[in-house]
Amino acid sequence: MVGHEAFVEHMTRLGLHPRVEAGLVIYDLEPIDGARAGTVVDTAVGVDELGRWPQVPPHWIHLPGDVTLARTNSRPSTRPGWTMHSRQIAGWGVDDPGVAWAGHVRGVLGEARS
Repeated sequence: MVGHEAFVEHMTRLGLHPRVEAGLVIYDLEPIDGARAGTVVDTAVGVDELGRWPQVPPHWIHLPGDVTLARTNSRPSTRPGWTMHSRQIAGWGVDDPGVAWAGHVRGVLGEARS
């Protein structure tokens, strides 16, 4: 299985409650560091970016607008009130892409200032 269905399966297996809404796969993630540590944050990825999942990770992370990052390239998300943040993953090609992706986004959320 590939694409957004495979991504949803990975996030489901990790207990992150994924759901597809308006072209995004939204899932719950709890960062372990930073201003949001210990709170569940809705995060998302565009379905259009998941065409080659799990071979290729998405580039943009969609976050609620009240999550601010110190260092980011950003633009408005397709979801009203949200922002897309440009992020690269180094060293993709891991055994469990779902775990790698969740860890990557937790790391990004660990940089949140609010």
